[in-house]
Amino acid sequence: MNWIEKIAENHEQYIEVVRQFGESTYAEDIVQEAYIKVMKYCKEEQLIQNGEVKNAYMYFVLRNLFLDFKKHKANKNKVSADVLDYLGKDLDNTLDNLEESEALNKIFDKVKIIAGEWHWYDEMLFNLYKETGKSMRTISKMTGISTSSIFTTLKHCKERIREEVGEDYEDYLNKDYELIH
Repeated sequence: MNWIEKIAENHEQYIEVVRQFGESTYAEDIVQEAYIKVMKYCKEEQLIQNGEVKNAYMYFVLRNLFLDFKKHKANKNKVSADVLDYLGKDLDNTLDNLEESEALNKIFDKVKIIAGEWHWYDEMLFNLYKETGKSMRTISKMTGISTSSIFTTLKHCKERIREEVGEDYEDYLNKDYELIH
């Protein structure tokens, strides 16, 4: 048995310690993160002495991870008053835009399906161009593919998309969302 397995024998106790700190939902995750941290940053002799696990050391590892988790969670949930004012004023607009958003998502999904049916090279270049926002010249430098080849491929990709999705996109622009399929 290696030393990390020796530490893990007390797994249920560590979960209970994290729960006592006040975190039930993510207790298991915090304990698992503790194992990762211990394996990465500690030596066996820091945690095991005379064949016994130093529970105090694990307690401090768990406590620090718990505090980091709470700090991260607290920062993540903060919303400024300006955002709340904006949301309150524009709630009606947001609800109106829900249908628009769903229509646009249908179009995006259709584009993904269409691109997924292309030759791997065309799909790769199209996705690289679309997802990175990089210029054709930059993609050429990154990949070693000529700029003219990239231009031609993307031109053909855009034409195929226009043929397949053009009508739906016009419906979107005309706010005829129910016509988009």
